[in-house]
Amino acid sequence: MLKQTIAGQLDLMRYLERGAVHLAAGMSIPQEAACEQEADEQWRTGSGVVYTFDFDGWSVNLHFDSDGRFSHDTIDFFGDCDLPGFADIAGPSQVAFAVEGAASFDLGDEQVVLLPSGVTAHFRKGEGDVLVLTKLAGVLLPYIALADYYRSMLQR
Repeated sequence: MLKQTIAGQLDLMRYLERGAVHLAAGMSIPQEAACEQEADEQWRTGSGVVYTFDFDGWSVNLHFDSDGRFSHDTIDFFGDCDLPGFADIAGPSQVAFAVEGAASFDLGDEQVVLLPSGVTAHFRKGEGDVLVLTKLAGVLLPYIALADYYRSMLQR
């Protein structure tokens, strides 16, 4: 049920505004037990567990801390996908125009667009040096902390 809900209700424009898969799909906060039953894969990290749900062209990673509390999520893209809103944000300039107040950071091998919600959109060079959306990362830290982090990356 969890996987079907994600696939059927996730809208990427809402994700950019709201900062989490469950908020963008109209779901309650993910529970680790439900993820454990339905995830396509899972792995332990130093800080908890990540559950991955695979779809055609994309996947969702739900991160839980060591106490089993939902922490944040990420969405990985492996090419074109049919999620609502994908075509609207497939390039960095599209994301920046789609959401007012976006800040862009060129990190050399990756361009990151930080949105006012705290979501980050990550782009890498694909064929013909075209920037390709590879990941959306849900809110993990407040906007100002993320902006400071990416500014510090530019100074290296």
